[in-house]
Amino acid sequence: MSGLERPENIMRDKLDLSLNRSLGELCDSYWEFKDSDEITTEEESEFGALEDYLEGMGFVSHLM
Repeated sequence: MSGLERPENIMRDKLDLSLNRSLGELCDSYWEFKDSDEITTEEESEFGALEDYLEGMGFVSHLM
């Protein structure tokens, strides 16, 4: 088996934390981020914006 076939060498897709989506998609991204164990610095920054956006709409307290 080559190194390319090993699961540990498979990169995951970047989380979509953009704000121009439906509320359901935003909440899904929120939980996908919270459940992920491979977070990049860029995603942390984007997640902060997503969390602030959902909080401003009154949803973060309902997601916790």
